[in-house]
Amino acid sequence: MSTQRELMDDDYVLTEGSAWITVKKFAVRIHETKDGIIVDIWKDGGELDHPISSAYALDSDCEEAA
Repeated sequence: MSTQRELMDDDYVLTEGSAWITVKKFAVRIHETKDGIIVDIWKDGGELDHPISSAYALDSDCEEAA
């Protein structure tokens, strides 16, 4: 079940697997993987097309060197 909410500029913590956020004319999906996170960006309404941009970050990118 999906619930749309308006969000104000603030800090948020995603506590479960993924989230969709609409910003301007973009649909943004943030989702976790076993090794990190992926952020995919589509034109709003074009979510069935290929993303226009993507970013991937590994959990190890946040770990401090020993």
